[in-house]
This record gives sequence, C-alpha cells and structure tokens, in this order.
Amino acid sequence: MSIKDLGKMLNQFEVIDLTHVLEEDMPVYPTHSRYAHTLWDSFETGSPALVYQLLINEHCGTHMDATAHFLKQDHPEHRWMAEISTDKFHSRALTMDFSHYGDTDLVSKAEIEAWERENLQIEPNDTVLLHFGWDRHWTPRSVGHAYTKSWPGVSEAAAVYLAEKRIKAIGCDTLAIDSSYSTTNPAHYVLLGNGIVIIENLTNLGKISGESYLFAFPLKIKEGSGSPIRAIAFK
Repeated sequence: MSIKDLGKMLNQFEVIDLTHVLEEDMPVYPTHSRYAHTLWDSFETGSPALVYQLLINEHCGTHMDATAHFLKQDHPEHRWMAEISTDKFHSRALTMDFSHYGDTDLVSKAEIEAWERENLQIEPNDTVLLHFGWDRHWTPRSVGHAYTKSWPGVSEAAAVYLAEKRIKAIGCDTLAIDSSYSTTNPAHYVLLGNGIVIIENLTNLGKISGESYLFAFPLKIKEGSGSPIRAIAFK
C-alpha cells in the first residue's frame, strides 16, 4: 500500500476528537498544579508575533501516564515519557459503555468478559477505552467541582485481566483510572506495572462505542511522568 492509498483509506473514516480544551479554569486533580496560559509578547508591545507562555502539569487535561508515574526507577517497567515506545501511541481501540455507572462503581472482570462475548474479543496490543460518561461533569472550576469530587474506576481483578490480555494502553473519561474512593490505586500499579500506559480525562467516548482506531501522542518529555496529549479516533 502506498502513502497515497493510506490517505484515501483514512479519509473514509470519521475523525472524532477525544481531547478536552486546555483552558485556565478547567478541572484539575486536587493535588496537582493548575494550568496557566499567559501573554508573553504581543503586537501591542512591538513584537512582530503573538506569543503566550504555558504553565502546565504533566497530568493536566487529557493526558497520558508514563509508567514512571507510579513505578520507582528500579522497577523493570519503569519508563519516562520520552522512553515510552511510540507503538504505544496508536492501536485498535475497543470502547466499552459503562455510562450507567455511579461514582462508587468499579468495572469488574466479569463485565469485561461479558462485553467481549457480546461484541469483540480483546486482543494483544489493543487499547481499551472505558466510557463512563463522566465528561458530562467537565465544567470550569468556577462553575462546579462534580468532575473532581468523585468518579468510578477499574477493579484490581479487571486490571489484572486486561494486563493478562497484553493490551498496550487503557483510557477513561474520568480524572483517574482508579476510583476516587481508592486508597491504594491498584489499577495504576497493575497496569503501569505491566507496561500499559494510561490515558485519562478523555471526552466523546460515547461517539466511538465498539471498534475504532486511536492515535494519542504525548510530548517527548525527558524524565516525564506523563504528558498532555491530543487524542483522536478514526471511526
């Protein structure tokens, strides 16, 4: 297949943006620094170009966790963001609907197996996306804090099952893959501990239920524990 043929093929699909807009009043994890977008130079100050400075936490907005986020450097799967293989950043994606969940619910192994029986089998190197519909709570901090107050997550047994399936990435439309009620973050440790990168704060997952193809590219940050991304899906 030629590059031109590839372009024609991709043009047959709808492109869905899965990324929240970066803006100063957006929700952020309670213990993380906030995003700032400040004017640095402008036409009014005599500059020939308009320039803003960004101040952003690695885990602000729609972002990816490198395995270094939870794993110490002596762990065999420890990788900084700049060290994560680029093949982690694109794959077939399977989006599962858990939009009926409340904030205390956890995705179970049995529910994932049931989804597979009714839809598609998870294969090695797939990405699994969990649609909780939590992006409906994504509002400016000045409006409300429902998005960051509480959210559902993934059980440890489900995380182990997905790790055994040898997926390459997992994503969700919540603030974290572990529930807000978790005190030990088992899903983070299981998934990152098996070299599976985690994508959080996605949006529009309801538009890509079932099978799609995901591109989610982070910044190449030296000693980065994570990075903001622009995530899109071909459906």
